Amino acid sequence: MAEQYVFVQSEPRGPSQLIEVAVPTNGKQRIPFPDVQQLRSTTTQRIIIKGMRLITGSVLTNGPVTGNANAPQSELQKISLVIYCEGWEKAQFIPVLVLNDVQASSDDFPHRYHATRFNNWENVDWTKSYLQYSNGTSTANTPYCVMFDVEYIKLDGDGKLIIGPS
Repeated sequence: MAEQYVFVQSEPRGPSQLIEVAVPTNGKQRIPFPDVQQLRSTTTQRIIIKGMRLITGSVLTNGPVTGNANAPQSELQKISLVIYCEGWEKAQFIPVLVLNDVQASSDDFPHRYHATRFNNWENVDWTKSYLQYSNGTSTANTPYCVMFDVEYIKLDGDGKLIIGPS
């Protein structure tokens, strides 16, 4: 009799969107997020953010949009995250390295063993969300990017889950 294995995911992965935040060379204290249309609620659909993770250089070396190198650890240690949600800054100054849940044997990035989950954050305004430098400004002397993987769900006007494009 052949053995049978059943794999059960404790939390299956749903839709996600990679956000690439471009950081100019030097001199910026606050770096705005781009407007992420895929993650914007509209009159016909609600976007609910379930979680967010930092993508380090050991996971993805360069940004797929800009081609810039991923942020070095020395820069990530200076950056906090502010997320504007539901009309206020719901997340204020979260150190971005707290959002790292991946450890590669080739790096020494601080990490957690669990992804950071949000409590169904709705109406995130990415244009009012930003990265904040703790020491004043970026100092890498070259442009780079900071990347985040955002997990979300979409609901229609009646609150029913939308699966697939809408």
